[in-house]
Order: sequence, then structure tokens, then C-alpha cells
Amino acid sequence: MKRTILTLLLTIFPLIMFSQERTESVLTDQQIIDLIEQHRPLKSGAVPQGIAERLGATHMDGQYYFTDEPYIIEGARKLDSLGYGILKLWFAKADGNAGGYRYNSDWQLTKSMSLKDLAMHPYYRTVFGMPFSVFALNINEGYGGASVADQSSLLERTENEFYVLTMYLLDEYRDRDVTFILEMWEGDWTMRGGTQPDAMWKQNGIPPDAGVRVRNMIDWVRARQNGVDRARRDAGETRCKVYHAVEVNKVYDGLEGIPSITTSVLPEVKIDMVSWSAYDGRSADGIRMYRGIDHIRSYLNPSDYMKGRKIVFIGEIGLPENINNETRESVRIFWDLMMGVYLAQDIPYIIHWELFCNEPKVGPRSQDRNKTGDELRGFWLIRPDGSSSWAQEYMEEITGLSRDKNN
Repeated sequence: MKRTILTLLLTIFPLIMFSQERTESVLTDQQIIDLIEQHRPLKSGAVPQGIAERLGATHMDGQYYFTDEPYIIEGARKLDSLGYGILKLWFAKADGNAGGYRYNSDWQLTKSMSLKDLAMHPYYRTVFGMPFSVFALNINEGYGGASVADQSSLLERTENEFYVLTMYLLDEYRDRDVTFILEMWEGDWTMRGGTQPDAMWKQNGIPPDAGVRVRNMIDWVRARQNGVDRARRDAGETRCKVYHAVEVNKVYDGLEGIPSITTSVLPEVKIDMVSWSAYDGRSADGIRMYRGIDHIRSYLNPSDYMKGRKIVFIGEIGLPENINNETRESVRIFWDLMMGVYLAQDIPYIIHWELFCNEPKVGPRSQDRNKTGDELRGFWLIRPDGSSSWAQEYMEEITGLSRDKNN
């Protein structure tokens, strides 16, 4: 099927201050609840035409497979067969195999490869040839962390890599209606150096190197955006579009005075879009998710290319089936509430975590063998036995798409 493409919308240190005017929703909590309820698909809320083009999933580091195809290709084919419009992937250079895509694969990657080289790899070229309308690519390489060394050469290399990659994508796919979003994985964790206890700044305190980390993040984001901006100017008009996004994941930490991507980085840069890995937006009534989107928009300075449009999308959200005594009904209610928020907020892209579950209940992740459903937490659309998850059943219901059938 050739899909109809959805149109894109239409130190301890003082926090970095910002001067631009911020505006947020003045709705009361009850008004937000009413608005969400009006947009919930299972409560007769209108489902926009072409909603499947706004939905997608991440495929990365799943703990099982079904075919003998290279794993990245297998997952992409499966998601395409389900009728989704968006595919999110890790896009990383490494020695040997690409992390997260080892099953049945012979990547033969080297650290000396450029991002353009990676995009030209036969596996990625095969995936990019599939009829998704949006590819979101996580690229985390090049951030300076807590280093106080001169970052000039690293930033120059980062900007050039993003320029060359963007030029390649715009040229290679210039006659196709397809969007590439170059983003990062959970920028707040990236800025903090991981998810270990000393990265829990709210619980364990803001470290002395936080100011350096924020400064380096600002410079890194700016370099990436500069590379994309320059390439778009040089490439001219193309049907293919490339955007740069920052992914935030600790929105509410920032609103409690803790350095965050949202409050400390976004005001200092111009950026095309913001992706929210939105687990800190979950609440029983949807208000926290709704207000979180407003908060992010209020700090966002859109790049000149966006012509004033403030685009926030959901880069990651999910509910694991196999923990916390979830049931089909609780998963269904969760997703309908989230969809009520996202439709009320006119969110252009909503990306489920994930296609095949990557998280064991206990122990480290590994791709040494196929895991069973009972071993995994249940972040999935398709379970290890091939059945549809409860989240997938919900998506089929609201989109009208049947399993393994493109409409």
C-alpha cells in the first residue's frame, strides 16, 4: 500500500535563565479533564482520518525474533505490515554489529564510519525503502558530558556529520514524501550520564558538574541543529524532509528547579521539534500529560525553518503488560486516556515503546536467545508467541487496521 502522507502541522549552579515570553494553557484542571474526555476514542471522541500515519513504534533490542532476516529488517517489515506510519530506530556506529540489532545480522560496522556511511548500509537502505511516512533516528554520539576540555573539534565534527547525513537523505530521497527526524535517546539521561543513582538528581542532589553538562548539551544540540540547517539551505526544495529534535524525559524535574533539557537547554537553542519520552507525564486523569506538553511548548524556541510552529511529539510511551498486575482493561484504559490527551493537544507523532519487548523482568538484556513472554516485562505490540498485545488490539480498534493488513 502506498500511504497517504500526513502533513506535518499542519554550580550547584544557578539555572540558565531565559528572556523570551512563555505562554501556557490557562485551562483549569476540570477543563482539561473535560477536553481529554471529549477526545477519547472509546468515549465517542472523533478519530482523525489517517490516524495510523501519526502512530508508530520503536524497534530496538527486542529479546526475540520470528524469521531469519536481519533483525532490523524483520522488525521494520512487521511494523509496516501492521499499517503504522512511523518507525523509530537506533542509529549508532560501533565495531562489529549495531547494538540492538544482532539477530541474524552481519553488520561489519567500524567506528570510523560516518553517519552517512551508516545510512548507506544495505540494512538501513532496505528499511528506508519501506513505505513509512516518518523515520525517527536516535543518534547519541558526540556529547561532551562533564568534560571541561575544549569541545571545538568535537562540535565541528558533529555539525559536519549532521550536515553530510542530512544532505545525503535529502538527495537520496528527494522525490519521495518521507520525513526523517534526527533525534537522541532521552536527553535528560544523556545529559546526566546515564540512569545510575548519581543521575537521580531529584532524589540524590544536583552534582557540582551539572553546569558543565548543561553547557556542553547546549553546544552539542546547537551543532547538530546547525548541520541540519545548513544542509537544508544547500539542498534546496525536496519532497523529502529532514528535521532535528531534542528528546526530553525529565520535564517535571525541571519544573521543580532541577536542571533539565526543558528548562535549561531549550531556552538557549533554536530547534525544529521536541520529542518527549513521556513516562513522567503519566497520571490517572491525564492532566499531568496535558500540562507537560504545554510546559515543553512554552520553553521551545522553534528554528527559523519551522516558521513559528512549536512541534512537540511523543517519542516514547508504553505500559508493560506483565508487571503491576495489568489487565487487558487497564491497558485499554491507559491508552485511551493517553490518546485523549494527544488528540486534544493535536500531537503529530505518537510512538509506542515498543514493537518487540526489550526488557527482561530480571537480569540484563541480551540477544543470546529468544526469550519467552513470561520472562519479559511486556513493552510490546507483538508478543514472543506472535500474538497481538493488548495495546496492539487497542490500536487496531481505533485505527480500523487489521493485523497484518494495510488499508
